[in-house]
Order: sequence, then structure tokens, then C-alpha cells
Amino acid sequence: MWFFQKSTFFKELYIWSVEELERELEKSRDYKSRLLLYKRAASIYPFENWQLKQMRCNLEMYRYDEALAIYNETVELYAREMGGDVPAKEMQECFEAIELMDENHKRNINNADGWKNMDKAFRLKRNDIEQAIFEKEDLKGAYYCTYPSFVDYCRLVVRAKERNEFSAALMFLTLSHKKSQKVMDLQEQMQLLKEVIGDSLRIGDAFTRYGNRHFILMLVKTKLEFCSSVFQRIEAAYTKRTGKGELWYYADMTQELRRL
Repeated sequence: MWFFQKSTFFKELYIWSVEELERELEKSRDYKSRLLLYKRAASIYPFENWQLKQMRCNLEMYRYDEALAIYNETVELYAREMGGDVPAKEMQECFEAIELMDENHKRNINNADGWKNMDKAFRLKRNDIEQAIFEKEDLKGAYYCTYPSFVDYCRLVVRAKERNEFSAALMFLTLSHKKSQKVMDLQEQMQLLKEVIGDSLRIGDAFTRYGNRHFILMLVKTKLEFCSSVFQRIEAAYTKRTGKGELWYYADMTQELRRL
């Protein structure tokens, strides 16, 4: 009984947290992060209709094949685990919408008017796409991104280096307790360090949080021997803003880190 009560409580807390984050991601039109959010939620609670939100998000991005694949996987899941069809009426309606769109595309593929209609629908989404891609604020400091986005960025940098040779380094930054420091709010200090890193690096640099005490920095057009200067700049700014932790770093060149 104790386990059931606790598991129910944490399930409700998790769902509430996902829905709160979902609302924020919808405001910023961050489709990629929404898909990652729904995918993780579906892997933890596969029978709470998170797949429906995955499908709808894919439809908003005109990714009909991906939405259809999720529907088929969900049907197989319910058949295997529940012995029946997908129960959600909304999911069936979503599937019918996918089929209708797919039929329209096939029917209009050789029809000039059909192409014009699809182009018109795309143009109506143009503002959404621009808002999702381009930053509204004045560009300054390094770009903070989630770990999956950071991996994509690093891979792009490695590919760009194949065409135009330039230096690039990865810096692994760690926050630790000072020996004389008995109490330290780790989350507060990590947030402070995040702000310091963003202000201390250049526009073309990017960074992400990795775990409870680590940040990874991608320093473009920075040679390995200059990483110590970058670290000293971050450390000085962190100390100036009353940082209570101790920082240390490790850096290496990207050509030795191709398997990100």
C-alpha cells in the first residue's frame, strides 16, 4: 500500500512537471525539445497517450511519415501488452488526419493547383519557422543549448573543419566544493556559473550542462594553449560574482573527440 501511494504521487508529480514544461516549450515554439519530452514521457508511462502528442507535434512540423510510424508502433504496443486496439479516440482521429494529408499529397503530386495549396499552407507557417529559428534578442555571449542540441552543434563544427581548417577546442568545466566551504547550494551555484560562462565567452561559442556539476564548452577558433586564459577569465568572473565553489577544467582538441 505504501509503495502504491508513493508511486501514484510521483507519477502525478512527473506528469504535472511534463505538462508545465510542455507549455513553456509551446510558447517558444521549440518543436525538437517537445518531441524529446514526449518521447521520454512515453518510455516511462507508455499508456498515458504521450504518443498522441508526439504525433500532433510531428504534424505541426509536416512530418507525416514520422507521425504515422508512431501510430503504428503504438498500435503494436497496445496489441502486445493490452491485447487490443489503441483506445484513444483522439489518436484514431489523428491517424485519419494523417491518412487524409497523405492522400492529398499523392493526389496533388501532378496537380499544379495542389502544389499551390501546399505552398500556401507552408507560407502560413513561415512566421512560426522564423520565430523558432532566429533569436529575437541582440546577440551577445555564448549560446547555451541542451545536450542533444550541443552534440549536433559539435558534429557540425567537426564537419565544417573538413572544408575550412580552423582551430576548435572542447573544454570540460567542473564545479567543486572548496575545502573550507561546508555548505553550498549546488543548484544556485550552477545557475550562477551558467550565467558567467555565457557572459565570458564569444558569440560563436556554445556550451551545455552535463550532469550535476559539469559544463561542456565548444570554443571555436580557439587554440588549445589559449584555453587556460579562457578558464582564468571564467574563474575571475565567477569569483567576482561571489561564487562559492571551486572550478577546474580539462580541454582537448575536437579532432580527438569525433565520437561525441
